[in-house]
Amino acid sequence: MTRRCTELLFAGALLAATPAANAVVVLTGEVRSTDAQNIITPQSNSAPVVIRFFVPEGDPVKQGDVVLRIDPGQSASMIPDLEARIEQTRAKGDKDIAELEVKALDAELALVDAEAELATAKIDATIPKGLIADLDYDRYQGELDRATREAALKRRQLDEARQVVARRREDVRLEVDKLQIQHAYHSFMVRTSEVRADRDGYVVHGFNNNWIGGRIDEGSSTMPGSRAGEVVSGSGTRVRAWALEPDRRGLQAGQAVELSFDAHPGSRVEGRIAAISGAPERRPEWGQGRYFSVDIDFDAGQLKLLPGMSARAIVRDVADASGAMP
Repeated sequence: MTRRCTELLFAGALLAATPAANAVVVLTGEVRSTDAQNIITPQSNSAPVVIRFFVPEGDPVKQGDVVLRIDPGQSASMIPDLEARIEQTRAKGDKDIAELEVKALDAELALVDAEAELATAKIDATIPKGLIADLDYDRYQGELDRATREAALKRRQLDEARQVVARRREDVRLEVDKLQIQHAYHSFMVRTSEVRADRDGYVVHGFNNNWIGGRIDEGSSTMPGSRAGEVVSGSGTRVRAWALEPDRRGLQAGQAVELSFDAHPGSRVEGRIAAISGAPERRPEWGQGRYFSVDIDFDAGQLKLLPGMSARAIVRDVADASGAMP
């Protein structure tokens, strides 16, 4: 009796765990382009960030056009100030260096005069003592000693003047380099606060996946690194749908799917699941559940579909995915 009860309980558990034949899973999704550039919200030191500029949805853009920009903070205002400071530092440095070079030139002329006096003193000092008066001889020797010391002093002064010029030139270079590094940093922050189109196409806005929800537009707050939209250029389309965690068990790649689109009431298109994400993600705007993303390939035929159009996917006989049903 106990063994029979155990078998019945085990069979009941199997039936409870096995989806019913003809079970149906309905997924919600949207049309996406298979040849599109994702517009990713730039990174920032703060989060969330406010989108200051976003090309209106549906507007055409050319490769290289700015499609989205966030507030770069103080970097945008710092760039003109730094450019002015670089020019001022260079101008003041050039003025200081020119003045120091004049002083170095004066020191060089003074050295030339001192060396000329030294040469004269050397000639006078070579006159033998017996040919001139003792007083003149002593005077010539003293003049040689003075001229030698004076020439040495002028030589040191010239070396020091040249060193001052070299130090000032190096100081100016370091000051300008420092300002240029700051300019490059703030320019980088401004550049990274923009997203440019890498292809010709038109802009499609995405939806906020944070607590705010809604379609992302100019003035919206969104998280850095999140998808704000895309630049669509090709004609290929695919449906991105989302499946709740409990529904994932009955889905697998290659399964047949029936698609319908709100923009084309009554239309039915056959498709197949191309890929399913490996891990679920939260979609706060839909509640507390977690969802797997499901990519569905299909042939639109004569239907005119645009990225962002909502779609519904019906997966029938989900039990076939586990092999429980023929």
